[in-house]
Amino acid sequence: MNPMKLMLAAAATSMVLAAGLGAATAEDKKYEEVVGSGLPVLQKDQALHDMLPQAIKDAGVLTIATDANYPPCQSFASDNKTIIGYEPDLWNAISQKLGITYSVESIAFAGLIPGVESGRYNMASECISDNLEREKRVTFVVHAYATGAVYTLADNKVITEDPKSLCGLTVGVQQGFDFINVVNKVMTPHCEAAGLPAIKANEYPSADAVLLSLYSGRVDFVLNNLAAARAIEAAAPRPVRLETNRLLPKYYNGMVVQKDNKQLAEALLAALKAVQKEGVYAKIMDKWGISALGIEEPGINLASSHPLEYPKP
Repeated sequence: MNPMKLMLAAAATSMVLAAGLGAATAEDKKYEEVVGSGLPVLQKDQALHDMLPQAIKDAGVLTIATDANYPPCQSFASDNKTIIGYEPDLWNAISQKLGITYSVESIAFAGLIPGVESGRYNMASECISDNLEREKRVTFVVHAYATGAVYTLADNKVITEDPKSLCGLTVGVQQGFDFINVVNKVMTPHCEAAGLPAIKANEYPSADAVLLSLYSGRVDFVLNNLAAARAIEAAAPRPVRLETNRLLPKYYNGMVVQKDNKQLAEALLAALKAVQKEGVYAKIMDKWGISALGIEEPGINLASSHPLEYPKP
């Protein structure tokens, strides 16, 4: 393993411990690395359990696919096995209300939706943004908002909050993420309308690879979730800074199930609303430092039923 990979591996562990809570003591780290830690245990609601598809009731387990490399959504704890984050805390709370357990497997982000479509997993969840194209393939249960930020090295003085400062530069984005559409359909047209050169986009297979491209100087900036700011800054082997950008849209984030599995979607939504009603949803968002991204009215396929305004070039 080369030095940069070693550094990145160490950074991944640091990101797990830093996500949402900043610097931590040994006791804080132990607390942080237990799914559901610091949160009330919820009681099974039989009416919610009865809403589940019979196959899941019989199995007693909800199978979930994720890509555990994206704190604070989810990431690996220091044992490199336990998957923690705000979404695992949500899965845990929802499962408690449904009276079942869950199992989770970490795979490449690009395989999440195909894994649900094929029936290999009941659900996929990795801060997946709800959009019209994805709704053609799967059904979303929206549980939060998301927005992005521009991350660059601290010594980069060229990039500012002005979108035009990005024109002619190279950006790193993760394959399968909506950020590539923002670059190609909003940011570059904004540059071209001002007579400035386009932004060049390099796509990488994982969040770690995207950040490595920044640290190693292969790209000038990366687009990443604003919620990950604390984790990225704490783990970065070189100082980084972020800039907000008015061309970065606000999204819905959600869990996805098979397109025609409305029964499971309705059960998950009802359980999520019950978790909200008992105050645990708010506690989860506060625990991970993302209360500002909480949603008051979760729902199904909100990108089509309640679309958010998308930035124009």
